[in-house]
Amino acid sequence: MAKKARIEDIDSDAVINSFRMDDTSIPPQARSTDGSVQAPSPEDGMRKVIPPPASRPKEEPERRRRNGKPEKTDYDGTFVCEANVTARLGKQVYIRKEYHDRIQKMLHVIGGNEVTIASFLDNVLTHHFTQFQEEIAESFRRHMESYNL
Repeated sequence: MAKKARIEDIDSDAVINSFRMDDTSIPPQARSTDGSVQAPSPEDGMRKVIPPPASRPKEEPERRRRNGKPEKTDYDGTFVCEANVTARLGKQVYIRKEYHDRIQKMLHVIGGNEVTIASFLDNVLTHHFTQFQEEIAESFRRHMESYNL
């Protein structure tokens, strides 16, 4: 039978810091091994992560038709194309069976069975992170402030 540990004997800071060291979403200066949390300087909180110009996708103005309605983007060119990712080098994730079947049928018909589900999901996530980069950064900043990191 397992030995019961007393609450007083547990070092909560050590437990929390053990998770911080593995969490890449926390900035390196906020990860601490000595049990103390380093407070970021005020100017660190104001910095905005901007990818280098070479990796930043070109922002295209929203195309509009003559009647003023936005033009649909090229779905096939954006999502149904092979990505520069090797599935075996990535991580395994689970999706709903309905979504898997739906994506598989879609890629079979639209992509001619030339595009893998991993490539499709990589393209969808790339588009999502590009489109919502500012909102994600703002949400991340707010949550980091709530943890006083």
